[in-house]
Amino acid sequence: MQHFLCPQCGAAVASQAPGAVMVVCPACRSTLTRDAETARQVGRLSAVVDDGSAVRIGTRGALSGHGFEVVGRLRLQYEEGGWNEWYVLFDAGGTGWLSDASGQYALTRRGATESPLPLPAYDELKVGHRLKVDGVLYTVADVRRSRCVGGEGELPEHPGDGWDVAAADLRGGVHFATLDYSDGAPVLYAGEAGQRLTLDEQTMRSSEEILAAIGRVRGQILSLACPNCGAPVSIVAAMATQVICSACSSRLDCSGEQVEVIEAHKRAARFRGTLPLGASGNLAGGKFTIIGVMRCEVPGDSSEPPWTEYLMLDARKGYRWLVETQTGWQLVTVCDEWPVFDGRDEDSCRLNGGTWNRTYHYGAQVTEVFGAFNWRVRLGDRTRVTDFAHGQQVLSREQGGSEITWSLASPIGASSVHQAFGVPTPKERLPPVMRADGRDEETEKFAQVGTFASLVLMMLAGELSLPALLTGLVLVWLPPALTWLGVFTNGEASR
Repeated sequence: MQHFLCPQCGAAVASQAPGAVMVVCPACRSTLTRDAETARQVGRLSAVVDDGSAVRIGTRGALSGHGFEVVGRLRLQYEEGGWNEWYVLFDAGGTGWLSDASGQYALTRRGATESPLPLPAYDELKVGHRLKVDGVLYTVADVRRSRCVGGEGELPEHPGDGWDVAAADLRGGVHFATLDYSDGAPVLYAGEAGQRLTLDEQTMRSSEEILAAIGRVRGQILSLACPNCGAPVSIVAAMATQVICSACSSRLDCSGEQVEVIEAHKRAARFRGTLPLGASGNLAGGKFTIIGVMRCEVPGDSSEPPWTEYLMLDARKGYRWLVETQTGWQLVTVCDEWPVFDGRDEDSCRLNGGTWNRTYHYGAQVTEVFGAFNWRVRLGDRTRVTDFAHGQQVLSREQGGSEITWSLASPIGASSVHQAFGVPTPKERLPPVMRADGRDEETEKFAQVGTFASLVLMMLAGELSLPALLTGLVLVWLPPALTWLGVFTNGEASR
């Protein structure tokens, strides 16, 4: 551990990573470089806007038994969201990066590639393409340009006032890699994501510490006024980057200190889901809150029924999804570990020791969206979805323009969902008793009574006026007609 004074403001600055060439002064945000026994200012890096991450400088973790400690951070931002890159110092020596994207973690180290083929240029990378690097077969998971907008602690490079980043993430099973093209030629950072990467909760920030840092609890639902229409909107403190106003459907950016309008609308929201926004319930070992709702459909195919996706948040466990379809409910988790394909036909894949067979391939389009999200979702967003089944579980690959995600869905009973969130379970209507000729008994009884009553009315036609006769026929046949319509509607709805 080395200590020196900031030449800009005189505050004490500490440094412990041998590979760090600069450190951000915690007092004045100056970026300082160390030359022998002296330190000099080389720029000023913006303070990191607190995004509610539970990781902090001093957090400890391990990957396959190799311990490390967080000593610095960079904040990267792109159009749809952002993430953290934490600079770590390994106990056995050396440094690396802990990627933190909404609570999904991956640990990498910089290394020289030994790939027999040259790495592709940045513009040649395509999401979904496969790439073999250092003997590992990867899939290009995302390709995007971003910008470093802030930093703190010790860092291995001179960030100055920030810089633009061009990079691609690669995934293959538990393997994770990043190709960084910021300086032109690609630089490889390789490592792992998944269960073998653990973080020590005792060294992470608690809810109370986050409250002291940002003035509100991570995951707390806050009520503000929509800048576009004035209606109340709920945001999730330090967790969501976007809110969709339920009154006017405007997209609002809540990543900064003030809520700003991204895209204004005047259209009134008309969709109502089974679970209301803001509802909380104990599910999957956590207390989750519904913070966002999306309604989706298969574009151009009216035969496929739409479905609803509910984004849930637990401040400690992170994000989960509940998906409501015509056939039931599914609890969905985004995968840290990706499946491995045996061949290029992609008819099956392997994950968690099991084989998953491809069942469906379809398009999905967002038709309604309300609430808060940790990325910028838009009406009309489209993805290509491929489902793989193993027993009752479904593994889904979603591919958009710049990234691929994998998620694991497990069935969950409707009664469990309704009970967890305090929503009344709809009563099931018993089907009518059907005769052998396909007509139900209740409707048949009404028909018999109606026929007899009609004959009586016709016999009395000479003694009744025409309006009275017509009124009598309507009163006789209205009950069976309504019953028949109800049976028909229920039969159609159950198909």
